[in-house]
Amino acid sequence: MRIPFKNKLLVLLLLGIMVYVGGCVDTSVQTIPDSVNYTSQVQIVNLVSDGGTATITLNNQSLGTLNLGAEYPTSSFMDIPSGNKVMSVNYSSGSTGQYRFAADTEYRMRVFLIGAASSTEVVKKLQRYVWQTKDSQNGATLFPADTGQVSFFNGSATASINSITPSGADEIHFDTPLGLGGTHPYTKLPAGNYQFTVLYNDSLETTIDYTLGSKGRYTVIFYDNGGSLQNKVLVDD
Repeated sequence: MRIPFKNKLLVLLLLGIMVYVGGCVDTSVQTIPDSVNYTSQVQIVNLVSDGGTATITLNNQSLGTLNLGAEYPTSSFMDIPSGNKVMSVNYSSGSTGQYRFAADTEYRMRVFLIGAASSTEVVKKLQRYVWQTKDSQNGATLFPADTGQVSFFNGSATASINSITPSGADEIHFDTPLGLGGTHPYTKLPAGNYQFTVLYNDSLETTIDYTLGSKGRYTVIFYDNGGSLQNKVLVDD
């Protein structure tokens, strides 16, 4: 049985419409960008014992001058594009240094300048992802309620930290003393007031009085020479 010409034409037209509709693409969605600009957060701390003040430039951007034990920005972190960085430092003692580090993608970090003016280096310490904030769902496991957390970093070239004992709590013991650039991870303690007794160089002691807030995270830094060891509490979160 032969199909009339008109019917053949109708069949071909319907097939063409079906192919066209099936091949259509939904163009209402956003296109994928050619590149994504990721951000990191960084704070820089000057712990070079005899370098004097440090004038800092990061990727050709001037960050100003830091005294011994000072941080930039003060009590906060700055947003920078993720990726490789070059940091140039001029010390008032006359020495200079150029350092390279990677700003890890979407991480918050602290960069320490350590050593003596004649031999300096940088140590980078990652803290968390930038989106793991204190009161967010992503950060919930990092910030338990009614709990403060404290970590320790030694930036002194002539002091070794043997142990740290918070009042009313167990001693924070180190398998080996914390030497220059040594760090100890967060210790969780009930939020409240503490006196931390620090044993260093086997027989010397110093104390730190500080209040740990609920969900607060802190880093205690040690710096300067062992005979005049100084400390400071930096607020992480």
